[in-house]
Amino acid sequence: MGVISNPLSGANRRRGLDAIQRCLQGYPHVPHRVVRGLADVQAALEDFRRRRLNLIVVNSGDGTVQAVLTVLLGQRLFESPPLMALLNGGTTNMTHQDLGLSGPPGEALRRVIDWAHHGVGPAQIRRRTILKVQTATIARPLYGLFFGSACIFNGIRFFHSRVHGMGLRGDAAHLLIVARFLWALARRDDALAAPLPAGIRAGRFTVPPSDYLLLLVTTLDRLIMGLRPFQPNGEGPLKLTAVDARPRNLLRVLPFLLRGRPHPCAHPGNGYIACHAPAVRLDMDGGFAVDGELFSADRRRGPVLIEAGGPADFLLLRQ
Repeated sequence: MGVISNPLSGANRRRGLDAIQRCLQGYPHVPHRVVRGLADVQAALEDFRRRRLNLIVVNSGDGTVQAVLTVLLGQRLFESPPLMALLNGGTTNMTHQDLGLSGPPGEALRRVIDWAHHGVGPAQIRRRTILKVQTATIARPLYGLFFGSACIFNGIRFFHSRVHGMGLRGDAAHLLIVARFLWALARRDDALAAPLPAGIRAGRFTVPPSDYLLLLVTTLDRLIMGLRPFQPNGEGPLKLTAVDARPRNLLRVLPFLLRGRPHPCAHPGNGYIACHAPAVRLDMDGGFAVDGELFSADRRRGPVLIEAGGPADFLLLRQ
C-alpha cells in the first residue's frame, strides 16, 4: 500500500499530518507522498506503479481524489486499477461521505493498515463507475464522481468567497449555503440563483434548450447531508438531475426531489428531469464543477460530454 496526503486540503490544513506520520512510523516500507497539485499526484502514482502497489490511501478532499482518478483512469498507469481507500482530509468530502472511511484520518489509516497487513476487521469493496468529462475548454478529460453546474457552481464560489472565511465546515456550511440559495431564489435577482442556459441530451432523452437552476450528473449514491436527488428512471450508470429556472410546485416537490423519491408533480412538463443514462451531452455556456474543482464551458467551441470512464473500487472498513 501507499499513502497520498494533501496538506492544503481543508481538514489536513487544520489538523496537520502528524497523526498520519505517527501511524506510519512502524511501517517504513509504506511510502507516504505529500502532494499539492496534479504534477505531484502524477509523480506519486508513477512511483507507486514502479513499486507495484495495489492499495492507494488518499488523505485529502474531493479535488485530490479527482486528480488521482484522472491520472489513474486517464493514463491507465496500472495494468489493474488499484484499490482505493479514502480518508477524511478535506472540507466538503462529498466523495468521502459515500465511499470513504469514517473517523479522523489517523484512526482510519490505522484500520487500513490493520486490515492490509494483519487481516484485522471485515472489509467491503464498493465499485463505482467514474465520470469522464470532456469539453474543448479543458486540455484533457477529467475523471471524477460528481459534475455540477448552475446553483452548484454558484454555491461553490459563494462558499470560497463568503463562507470559508467564517470557519464553517461540513453540514453547517452546507445548510447555510442552501438557506442562502433559497433566499436568493425568493428574490429572483440574486447571482446565487442565476440560471444556466443549456440543452440536454441524456441517452435517448433530449430536452430543448432552457434555463436551469440545478444541473448535476453523478454516480454517487449519496451527496452532502445524505441527499439523494435522483430517481431510478432510464438505463445507464450516470444519474442526471436538472430543475428548470421556473419549475412548478417547487416547494411541494423539493423535499421529495432531495431524497430521490417520486412525486406526481416532478416530471419534465413541470420543469424536473431525473433519469439514468449511459452518457450526457450538455450544450451550455458557463461554469461547472467536477468534484468541487471549477471549470468553464463554451458551447461555441463544443458541448460538454459526460460518459462512463471506467470502474474504480473503494475499500470500506467498519469503525
